[in-house]
Amino acid sequence: MSEPVTVVLGPRTRLGAELVRNAVARGERVIALARHDKDAEALAELGGAVEVIDPPTLGSLVGQPDAVRLHVCAMGPVHTWQEQVDPAEVARDLSMVEAVLEWGGAAAHVVQVSSVVALAPGPDRRSYGGWKNLVEHEVRAAAQRHGAEFSVVYPGRLVERSDGRIKNLLHTPYPRAASLVEKSGSKAPTARVIGADARIWLLVHGLKVMVRGVVGSGGTGQGRSAVGGRPAGKQGER
Repeated sequence: MSEPVTVVLGPRTRLGAELVRNAVARGERVIALARHDKDAEALAELGGAVEVIDPPTLGSLVGQPDAVRLHVCAMGPVHTWQEQVDPAEVARDLSMVEAVLEWGGAAAHVVQVSSVVALAPGPDRRSYGGWKNLVEHEVRAAAQRHGAEFSVVYPGRLVERSDGRIKNLLHTPYPRAASLVEKSGSKAPTARVIGADARIWLLVHGLKVMVRGVVGSGGTGQGRSAVGGRPAGKQGER
């Protein structure tokens, strides 16, 4: 019997770093996925407590783990205003997810950190929301192909823990977000919205849709996107 493993894609993000730190503190085997040379150089500072694996060394994932928790903290656009995303970078990240899932198989549970904007993008955030939906679709499909479990969280704004009670209640501090991601990966597959601000966002945008339905709104649009030459497909689950 082998030990459970925590794998983090996006370990240099604030949330990813929190997840790595928590797993190390629990004494787990921790693997940080380095997407490029700068990642690898920065992650080397973590020392021997964390295994750093980059695309050329994915073949070092051998053996059959009892449980793999793969936390996908960074894929696609980072900022809500970001419109330009390099499909090659997304394809690279997806290939790393595929390699981990091929290794972990049915013992793996993927937790995708998305954004509430993916559920209800505003007119100025459709590119961001569309990319978040696309990468969720691709990661979910990869999990299904390998018999792994898949969960997704839709946070609002993630913040540093503050002395201000209102800020901590409205937004989600990184330590709490990390705890919720870990809980999602340790139980049955789930999809959950995180943060009061995220729920307010959904409520406001839901009301806008209702109003448009009542007063009428013309115009339809259809878009398509692809990663690594594959069509995005339908997002019927959202």
